[in-house]
Amino acid sequence: MAVRKTRSAYILLPGKQWLNRAGLALLATAGLSLLLMSKAHNPAADRLRGAITDAAVPVLSVASRPLDVAYEIGAWIADLSRVHAENVVLRNQNIQLLQWQAAAKDLEAENASLRSLLKVVPAHKSDFVTAHMVSDIGGPYVRSALLAGGSDNGVRKDEAVVAESGLIGRIVNVGASSARVLLLSDINSRVPVIAEHAQEKAILAGNNGELPTLAYLPAGSRVEAGDRIVTSGDGGVFPKGVPVGVVVGQGSSLSVQLFADPAKAAYVSVVDTTF
Repeated sequence: MAVRKTRSAYILLPGKQWLNRAGLALLATAGLSLLLMSKAHNPAADRLRGAITDAAVPVLSVASRPLDVAYEIGAWIADLSRVHAENVVLRNQNIQLLQWQAAAKDLEAENASLRSLLKVVPAHKSDFVTAHMVSDIGGPYVRSALLAGGSDNGVRKDEAVVAESGLIGRIVNVGASSARVLLLSDINSRVPVIAEHAQEKAILAGNNGELPTLAYLPAGSRVEAGDRIVTSGDGGVFPKGVPVGVVVGQGSSLSVQLFADPAKAAYVSVVDTTF
């Protein structure tokens, strides 16, 4: 078996070598022929060269397309990366602008609130402290609120507390940096008031509801719904002329719709009632 394979190999080897040598000779002959024909400016050679060129151009064109596509893809990726970077920058700038806009709106609202508050404080009373209203954390009163200001800021007990729309209540407890406000709606609140149209005095009495009542009106009172109620100044606790609310109801059952809503008051003035 081994002897036969060896003989077969020796028999086939000369045939392969002959074919290789013949192919090389043919290629060399063809190349030399084309070279001689090109030198001689033979029309047949020109036609042959043209045919070869015509055949090669589509092949070269197809072969170059991947490079063009690769270049275009690279340029597209570069553009996409640049656009993404620009979008990130613009997004960050937009966030900053929105933050600045929100801060500006807060300052504008705070400024408007403080300006309105100055209009409510009686003109003849220039001694007052402006404080920030904070959430109530509970206390002995049903209707009360806390201020971020106390004795260290000049706040004292029994001083009137006024919001931008009108009276809110009075100070009942004072700490070094905080104070508690008894609201007009609390059942313990009593405020001397006067009806501007009828010029009749009464007491605004809290009832733990939304609408305090008008008490101690004189017999045959001419106070009616729609009359504006302000502080009378009696007793020296509340300054005279501070807006309180407007009368609602009819007959002997009259209540007052308050101008100021403590839940919406951000800043208030604590007015010194001493002269």
